[in-house]
Amino acid sequence: MLKAETYENIAEGIKCVYKNDKWLVSIKNWKPDNDIDGIHQLEVHHETDEQFILAAGKAILIVANRENDQFVGLELIEMEQGKVYNVPKEMWFYSITQKDTKMMYVQDSNTSMENSDFIELSPKELFDIKVKANQIFAK
Repeated sequence: MLKAETYENIAEGIKCVYKNDKWLVSIKNWKPDNDIDGIHQLEVHHETDEQFILAAGKAILIVANRENDQFVGLELIEMEQGKVYNVPKEMWFYSITQKDTKMMYVQDSNTSMENSDFIELSPKELFDIKVKANQIFAK
């Protein structure tokens, strides 16, 4: 007899809770480098989209494009619980979370370091992000 399966992550950071041949689901809790004082980079997936869903707390999704070796169109999106945020392949992104934040993300099961990259943010980009993020979290 088949039974429904239940998954959770009560630890700090990210835990892949389900994976099959096509996609995976992870639960992401706060971790130091997603904190407003710990953020230092953006990430990109070259072959796959990624979807984020805020379940609890507050979170900001940072998105940007990259042209001529710099980030352009840097945007901070205040996430709303229950909405799905899709980051298309080739769009740079990262999230800022607080200690009570819980989010889920879904992505292709073949997403890996071989088809993803990370780039450090410049001091000015970090400053601008932190100012805007503090304004969002202060609401």
